[in-house]
Amino acid sequence: MKKKTNGISEQSLIRDALKQSEEKYRMLLDMAVDAFFQGDQNGNFITVNDKAVELTGYSRGELLKMNMRELFPNDGLMSNPLNYDLLSSGIAIKTERMITRKDGKRLLIEMHSKAMPNGTFQSLFRDITESRNAEIEALDTELKYRNLHMSMMDGYVFADMQGHIIDSNAAYQRMLGYNASELNALTYEELTPEKWHEFERKIVAEQILTLGHSAVYQKEYVKKDGTVFPVELRTFLVRNVAGENEGMWAIVRDITERKQSEEALRKSEEKFRSIVESSPTAMHLYHLDSSDNLILTGANPSADSVLGISHAPLIGKTIQEAFPNLTATNIPEIYTKVAKAETGPQSFELSYVDERISGYFTVHVFKTGSNSVTIDFFDITRRRETEEALRRSEIEYRDTLDSLPDWIYVVDEQYKIAMVNAALKEELIRHGIKPDCIGVEIVPDFPFISSSTLEEVKLVFNTGVVSVSEQKIELKGKTLHAEITRVPILKDNKVVKVILMIRDRSKEKEIEELKRRNTEQKEVLLREIHHRVKNNLAIVISLLNFQLRNNTNEELTHMIIDIQMRIRSMALIHEHLYRSENLDRIPLASYIESLAYMVMTAFSGHRINLVRELDPMDVSIETALPIGLIINELLTNAFKYAFPDGAQGDIHLRLEKEENNMCTLVVEDNGVGLPPSSSMDSEKSIGLYIVRLLVEQLEGTVDIKRNNGTSFSIRFRNLVTRKQEKLPRED
Repeated sequence: MKKKTNGISEQSLIRDALKQSEEKYRMLLDMAVDAFFQGDQNGNFITVNDKAVELTGYSRGELLKMNMRELFPNDGLMSNPLNYDLLSSGIAIKTERMITRKDGKRLLIEMHSKAMPNGTFQSLFRDITESRNAEIEALDTELKYRNLHMSMMDGYVFADMQGHIIDSNAAYQRMLGYNASELNALTYEELTPEKWHEFERKIVAEQILTLGHSAVYQKEYVKKDGTVFPVELRTFLVRNVAGENEGMWAIVRDITERKQSEEALRKSEEKFRSIVESSPTAMHLYHLDSSDNLILTGANPSADSVLGISHAPLIGKTIQEAFPNLTATNIPEIYTKVAKAETGPQSFELSYVDERISGYFTVHVFKTGSNSVTIDFFDITRRRETEEALRRSEIEYRDTLDSLPDWIYVVDEQYKIAMVNAALKEELIRHGIKPDCIGVEIVPDFPFISSSTLEEVKLVFNTGVVSVSEQKIELKGKTLHAEITRVPILKDNKVVKVILMIRDRSKEKEIEELKRRNTEQKEVLLREIHHRVKNNLAIVISLLNFQLRNNTNEELTHMIIDIQMRIRSMALIHEHLYRSENLDRIPLASYIESLAYMVMTAFSGHRINLVRELDPMDVSIETALPIGLIINELLTNAFKYAFPDGAQGDIHLRLEKEENNMCTLVVEDNGVGLPPSSSMDSEKSIGLYIVRLLVEQLEGTVDIKRNNGTSFSIRFRNLVTRKQEKLPRED
């Protein structure tokens, strides 16, 4: 008989204990954070937990019908097969694999497998997809940070709370002239002039330690070579995970060029202010505020004198407040458009009257800065009063017109003849036209009247401006050279009539023709002079060649060759003048082409491509000479030094015509760039020093860029064009 304990058999007790043990084991498996798989020696699943179901997306029943190989992609099994043999030897295996969920999604898992004494195996799967992605993102972030850190144009520096420099980027190291290890042996106070120490301690105490960062502030640094230069920086506090102050980092910018620009701007403004204050021309200065209101910012003493008032109480007021009777006019709108560069400079006449001011003024408006304009004006009250007096005295002038030998028509607003003088009446009778043509519309069939003359009369009616032109007239088989003057007659500021005066200038033209022939003779002589100057310069070049052949000093040889190139650039100008139709101007593009070819030929055998983009324009010899010498210096330097050891590269030479008679000359290359020691202000860099002097001679500006090579941009005014604008117009 079986032994019983309290009525319960020993076998029942064992079964109950085993059942409780299995339930605890099952509960333990289902509460596990990792997916649990138990399989036989062939890889068929025997037991799985809830986490396995969650991880794979299969139900428990589906998993118990599957083999472990079905969870792994075929490509993964081929490259990394399951090692059942290794497991059977008693070795536990830890590996990373990719599994495929039921929905097709792939997961990266960490797999722990081992063989059990009963011949089965157990595997724990842990999803490491997110943690691995996080590691990759962290690594990517670190790489991006490091790349940003090293490629920043501004300096970056990190220091501990005692000021010792821990880290810095290449820009910071270049800025100060130290390498990284040298900087790590220094504190930021040692890099800062003593006069800034107390100032920066206050920044640290009052801003960085209090707010966690500073505002942008300026101070100075000392380079390794002792040079002191200004910087702009902003500093941030760094705390560790415990909240303790660990260090400070800052972004540092070298503002040397900005300070120089600010100083230049200050001097320029002082110069402008001095010119305004001392100018005999009355001037008003306006600036647009953020609401586009024109604010009177200044007026010179001449303005006080012309208007008879003190402008001091008006400074800071809007134009409408300062001069209320301009409110209903378009004057503020004109000034605003010029200030915004929506239109160019404007000129007009203006009548203004209030309890302080009364008069007529000629006004010129031009832009002088960002959202700023200057107005200069002249009092023309007396002139306008004279014009009004002339209108009132029209009858009195009739006798005067009759007494003149000129042929005179007076035309009214309907372009009908209102009057002809005695001299013209005689001429009309000779042409078979009745002298009583008053009231007849004037047409080109009338003596001395052409279509262009009628158009000019209409223009005078529209503008009220006197115009003068010359015209050839065929009269009785004889060509007369007539000067035609059109004078407006005003009434209430409106042109009501135009006096058309025709004067025979034939004899004067004969004299002018004689003068012209004399001038041509002088031009021939001047052309010969230019030819001889060119030949004399050629002789000088030959003498220098003779000196070269007898010279053994290499440095002197280079100097002589440079001098020859400069002389050749000047000789080219005389060559162009000798061959030019106009002896007072030179076709600059053609001259530069010849000069560029000459320089390129002097450096034959190079691998440099010279690209020319030249706008056609004429300049005076006073402009062409310095331009030629500048191009000679810059091209020669580029060919000599920009591409060492026979390197290949490009040189671009551009001449651009801009508005307001301004021109830009650009010489740039993609070579090794200028050395840092090169300066236009140092006579040691003789070529650049010459260029600076020549730019000053042109009253121009030069801008140098040293990125990816060297670029010189020179802006100057074309004096020939400016002179041409002053020439009288010819019909």
